Amino acid sequence: MLEVKRHAVRLIQGGLLARNVPEYQWPDWVKKIGRGMILAGVAVIVPGVLIDNISLPVTIVMQLCYASLIGIGVLLAFDENKTKGRG
Repeated sequence: MLEVKRHAVRLIQGGLLARNVPEYQWPDWVKKIGRGMILAGVAVIVPGVLIDNISLPVTIVMQLCYASLIGIGVLLAFDENKTKGRG
């Protein structure tokens, strides 16, 4: 899971670097993008609920997109970096 998270963070940081976002704002942007991925994952699955007859391959692709967006979004949005302190 750490490798997936590292790859996602590098990809996001590359986009932020291309947009000239200051480096001190990157952690906040990564969390915002993670929350957006969670919402996008929910939006991907909604058509499957609303439409009655969807083919099996389309359903499988939608479920894979849902699972990957939710999983990566949770990893990014709820990142807890605990500092090492005394005691």
